[in-house]
Amino acid sequence: MSLTNIQTKLLLKLNEMGTLKAAFDYPTGNPDGKYPFAVLTLRDGDAKFASTTHNLRRQGFSITVYQEQSKLGQGVEAAESITTSVLKELKAALDMDTTLSGNCKWVTPVSWNTTYVDRELDTRVLEVSVDAYEIVNSL
Repeated sequence: MSLTNIQTKLLLKLNEMGTLKAAFDYPTGNPDGKYPFAVLTLRDGDAKFASTTHNLRRQGFSITVYQEQSKLGQGVEAAESITTSVLKELKAALDMDTTLSGNCKWVTPVSWNTTYVDRELDTRVLEVSVDAYEIVNSL
């Protein structure tokens, strides 16, 4: 279990989703028209003593989903529907794999919020927070 393994598994889950056209593990600008797309980044982390021989580590990740909603593209109504579909699929994928195939001890249910941002197009943004926990030996 490691930070890299957890990040790799999360990216794999994103790439397996039918509602996403692309997923990246780095911030990117224009995805060549591949909307919706997701960007997975490391957010934060912490650790604490769990016992005399173990530490509990939390690895925090952000998944940012971008969906254009310009009048020339999908439009506002379709963008909202697509964003909701992505969120439903992502929540289900993580709810059904609470250990990321054994890469962590557990993943907490996701929290999320939505915003709008003016990128190359008027864009609907979904931000999902994922916290993965692992227990590591401290000896």
